[in-house]
Amino acid sequence: MSAQSVAQQLGLSVRYVHDLLQETGMSFSERVLELRLQSAHRMLSHKHSDMRVSDIALTSGFSDVSYFNRCFRRRFGYTPTSAR
Repeated sequence: MSAQSVAQQLGLSVRYVHDLLQETGMSFSERVLELRLQSAHRMLSHKHSDMRVSDIALTSGFSDVSYFNRCFRRRFGYTPTSAR
């Protein structure tokens, strides 16, 4: 996912997409990371509890489980395993 692909799908300029997100105080990449982490958090704490943490990380768009673990802990204050 990139700002360019989102802009193209919405018929907007890349600059405008960045400007819209700038108003929220988040960059495009920060917003994407936040959405991926929220998705993973929901999966860990609800119906997907039988999935392995690594599978949830991959399903949420993370290709590196170590990076996912670091980001998750930084965002929520606890490990993905603790979210179960």
